[in-house]
Amino acid sequence: MENINVFELNYPYLNNMDYTTQQLILPLDLGKKLNSSDPVFSFLKVMEGVNWNTYLNRPSHKGREEYNPFKMIKIVLFAFMNKIYSLRGIEQACKTDIRFMYLMEEETPSHMAIQRFIEKYLKDSIENIFKDIFESICTLDDVDTKTLCIDGTKLEANATKFSFVWKKTAVKTRDKTFTRINDEIQKLENTEPKDTWAPEELDVILEAILSQCKKQGFSFVYGKGKRKTPIQRIYDNLADYRDTLESCLTRIQICGEGRNSYSKTDHDATMMHMKEDYYMKTGIFKPGYNVQIGVCDEYIAYACVFQERSDQKTFIKFLDRYLEQYRKLPAVVVADAGYGSYDNYMYCLTHNIEAYIKYSMYSKEKEKKYKKNLYNKANWMKDTSGRYICPAGHVFTCISERVDKRSKYMRINQSHSCGKCETCEQKNVCTTAKRNRIITVNPILNELQTEAKKRLDSEEGIQLRMKRSIETEGAFGVIKTDNKYDRIHRRSIKNVEMEIQLVSIGFNLMKYHNKKQRPKYSA
Repeated sequence: MENINVFELNYPYLNNMDYTTQQLILPLDLGKKLNSSDPVFSFLKVMEGVNWNTYLNRPSHKGREEYNPFKMIKIVLFAFMNKIYSLRGIEQACKTDIRFMYLMEEETPSHMAIQRFIEKYLKDSIENIFKDIFESICTLDDVDTKTLCIDGTKLEANATKFSFVWKKTAVKTRDKTFTRINDEIQKLENTEPKDTWAPEELDVILEAILSQCKKQGFSFVYGKGKRKTPIQRIYDNLADYRDTLESCLTRIQICGEGRNSYSKTDHDATMMHMKEDYYMKTGIFKPGYNVQIGVCDEYIAYACVFQERSDQKTFIKFLDRYLEQYRKLPAVVVADAGYGSYDNYMYCLTHNIEAYIKYSMYSKEKEKKYKKNLYNKANWMKDTSGRYICPAGHVFTCISERVDKRSKYMRINQSHSCGKCETCEQKNVCTTAKRNRIITVNPILNELQTEAKKRLDSEEGIQLRMKRSIETEGAFGVIKTDNKYDRIHRRSIKNVEMEIQLVSIGFNLMKYHNKKQRPKYSA
């Protein structure tokens, strides 16, 4: 006899409903399931100090209503706080993580909805959002912003490793193409060779050749067994050279003035030596970006991205952008030897910044071997006029001066020589020059380095150097190693800057939470 389910007979509509007996296990208020020491509550405390109406109150477009932007900003920033950097990772967290359900009120936006929100609300205003969040943390944690510790690192771009384009190669090809164009131009009448050519000029010549051939009844032939006329050969060669020239000019334009390479996959990325390749001595170039951060009291006060490979050239640009953001410069700046240059010292001097910046030879000067080298000009004696005296007793005097126009600030390099090296018995151990030894002296730079050395060797300087190594290198250590963020996910410098700002915000939010868990804060 067939079994009949009485429940199904009385309530047949329940068979097609999405119903489970476990659906009431979760509480109606998800916040009650969270521990009071959970990072989400520290996160919400910081978020209260920001006026989000400035960034999120925008008129909505026609069509389906979008997700609440105040909820969306919470899940995006909280995701970066918890090492979730991908859109699909945020989407998955909204479905499975009770904290994201609590912030989003159990709504589950797709990864495309999150991407649209980031493009619409964050891309153009992320720097101001970063500033407001940092100032909110400063209010809550009493952060000292007078001292700024600066450091940088290179992060690999989201580009194919071997997609490099070199500017010098493009320049050489362009110059060779100019020569080949002139060779063809000499075969034509009423045209003269030039040092440089533009693709537009070649277009005019090609059109003139075509019109002339039509008047004379010439037709161009292609294919096996066809014989080209001399004028067609000139036309075909010039057409090929025109395409080559346009390609070279495009590559040179993409590189710009400040760099010599880029990646085909991400034109804003520059080919660089990464730190692991430097230590492994592989000699491999990879597309990347130079990320610079300034740290105050363990928090990242400012972060930005550059295309320059050297930290030295980013220092002034970094502080200029810092000034534009906060309307003031820090009273004290601490940096390592990668930033110790003439321009950087002069910038700090002219802007009343107390600079604790090492110069390139700062650590080398403390080595015994360096100090015992009598023929090193840094160990030479000086007379009352400040002139160098070599170990043989010869006085070096200025023989010429040269203005370095590459510097931002006026820089005069002096060449000094004694004029007696050729007859000196110590010449073989003193110099490898064929005639007289010439030393380059910059009195202003020497004075700046002397003042920097005094500050660095002081008790305060020692403490600040230790503080810099702990805070800035520690920040990169947490981001790159602990958070496993060692490669950029987005492409183009605008998107990369936004991503780095979000990563820095996430670092600051987690740093605030961790500091609040320390005993001195809990007491």
